[in-house]
Amino acid sequence: MSKEEVLKAIRSCAKKLQRNPSRRDLRRMARISEETLYRHFGGLRKALECAGLQPSGSGFRQPESAVLLDWAAVARKLGKIPTVHEYESKGRFSDMPFHTRYGNWTKIPEAFRRFAARTRIGREWKDVLRLITAQNGRCGNGNKAALEPRTLPRRGRVRQDRPVYGPLMNLPEMVHEPTNEQGVIFAFGLVARQLGFRVLRFQTGFPDCEALREVERGQLQRVSMEFEFESRNFLRHGHKRDGCDAIVCWRHNWKECPEELEVIELKKVFEELLLVSEDRRK
Repeated sequence: MSKEEVLKAIRSCAKKLQRNPSRRDLRRMARISEETLYRHFGGLRKALECAGLQPSGSGFRQPESAVLLDWAAVARKLGKIPTVHEYESKGRFSDMPFHTRYGNWTKIPEAFRRFAARTRIGREWKDVLRLITAQNGRCGNGNKAALEPRTLPRRGRVRQDRPVYGPLMNLPEMVHEPTNEQGVIFAFGLVARQLGFRVLRFQTGFPDCEALREVERGQLQRVSMEFEFESRNFLRHGHKRDGCDAIVCWRHNWKECPEELEVIELKKVFEELLLVSEDRRK
């Protein structure tokens, strides 16, 4: 597809969905692959911007007002403080923007209370603030809400004499999610082609990898990449931002990451690919 055809398809999908299309939406509705997006625009964000849409949703940094007000709207609709699963089924965003900012889902009610006081919108959200107050009273602590399943204690202790495995993925090539940088490198190898990369070499020094990426039909450019388990490790390891084009990680948790430094979060890539595989089997 040409660049203009891709933009036309994106606008058409957005009109049908009444929202910005995701990568999965574009694959299913318009047969636009991840590689096509990278070739023409360098990624979904730029493609949406070129189509005249405002990037939003999973993978895009959202202002605090947007995520907290959407959380409050779901609480108002439910008449209670939403759990993670209740919010994800009715809200606009995933839980990722909340966990990136607040670290734990149980801290969101108090974050909204502070936000409402700071922006003086308490009168508009009296009902939600009452829900927060009632929830705090039931918990017996002004700073904690009801326990979410993810906050429960581990069932077992970590044994130092044996390895730790990540959550199950059940892929033929990779049974568990990676738990370290070496696992991220292997995972990248499984999807490099789908993402439009052709690896030239790996090295032990910084940056870890040099590859080619098709930016226009028949035109390739070199890109340098650093592999990290979490994107914030790039900062912790003291790497120079101008010495690398992209971070390839399993989990993106560096909210202050410069825009010019691309982040490829493999966890989301694999989630989308697995969903597509399931759809095809059906």
